[in-house]
Amino acid sequence: MTDYSSLMVDFAATGRPMLFHTHDLEHYRDTLRGFCFDFAASAPGPLIPGSAELIEALRAPERAVAGHQEAYRAFRDTFCDLDDGKASIAVADRILDAAGLG
Repeated sequence: MTDYSSLMVDFAATGRPMLFHTHDLEHYRDTLRGFCFDFAASAPGPLIPGSAELIEALRAPERAVAGHQEAYRAFRDTFCDLDDGKASIAVADRILDAAGLG
């Protein structure tokens, strides 16, 4: 569960469900900070404005995210297209190769 944190991009690589507590969406979008993309249209999970709805979603996250699979896939395709889970290996290989140890 998050609000509008950019951590959603890092977390999307896990494939695990995401819930978005959007109690102040209009204020955040229109007054406070705004978004770099159309968050409401492309969020990889449900936008949950109220506390009661959020508690219900936390009790049954699979049900809460049902119907968001395509949005999740599209989000990952857009923001996680280079994430293959092997970044550390690639960095270590480059360091070892540069040091003549690879």
